[in-house]
Amino acid sequence: MDDMNIGKYMLSAFATPVVNYLWADAGDLNAELQALILQLEKQQPGVVKSNVGGWHSGLDFLDAEAGCVRRLRQRLVQAVTALGRQTLRPEAAASATQFRLEGWANVLRRGQYNSLHCHPNAFWSGVYYVNGNDAVDGQPFSGRLELIDPRPGASLCYAENTQLYGRFLLNPAAGQMLIFPAWLQHQVHPYCGDDVRISIAFNAIF
Repeated sequence: MDDMNIGKYMLSAFATPVVNYLWADAGDLNAELQALILQLEKQQPGVVKSNVGGWHSGLDFLDAEAGCVRRLRQRLVQAVTALGRQTLRPEAAASATQFRLEGWANVLRRGQYNSLHCHPNAFWSGVYYVNGNDAVDGQPFSGRLELIDPRPGASLCYAENTQLYGRFLLNPAAGQMLIFPAWLQHQVHPYCGDDVRISIAFNAIF
């Protein structure tokens, strides 16, 4: 066993695929998106879904004609298409482009958060971060996204220093995009910063 490459013999059973991608050239795009979203926040009352406080746009944000929204939509379509081709069986690969996107903007300020939820009636869900999540002294969970382990027994093994640990916390950065199965429960911890936390969530519906 000393010389065995054990990784060659390891299977990934019941894995949950999560795409974590940073768009490196997103500075100008994010500036335009932030200006647009803060303007819409002043003009529209917003809706209440999982958000506790904050502003949640309608589900048609990605249908806007603004150039920055069209550019973001193109990137999301590219990512979801690539993910479909990666995960579909070969005989179904042609359907990788047969989906529609819906998306909405989110604005959180101090003390606001998103409660535990999932996105029913979709296949993939995701989020794009227009700005980052600066660290706050004494508040390590501030504004963090948490994906909840779907395995009921995973929390029984407190193994924080291994890849088997049952918590997945993300401190988002500007230009970062996550995509995960829509059934995966997730939440955003209360934001404790002085600025605004702006993101755009989306669903891919096949």
